[in-house]
Amino acid sequence: MQATLSSKGRLVIPEALREQARLKQGDRVDIGYSDGLIVIRKRRPLTLDRIRASLAGGRQLPEINETDNTAVLSAIREVRRARRPSQR
Repeated sequence: MQATLSSKGRLVIPEALREQARLKQGDRVDIGYSDGLIVIRKRRPLTLDRIRASLAGGRQLPEINETDNTAVLSAIREVRRARRPSQR
């Protein structure tokens, strides 16, 4: 599908896309730019259910074990050693 930008920067979203996105007159949208793409997203109000779902998603992270801690501390030591000026 194609659309044409007006001299005032206005763009008409084709009807088929508006229907797919369930956009109707008066809806608010977020617009962003990323890697050469203009992204338009229907704004959704932040509800208590959406907040709960976001918080619950963080609970699915894996547990950190002692092996992970050791590997992280070892990597930090290596980086710090590499940054130190040579002591001669």
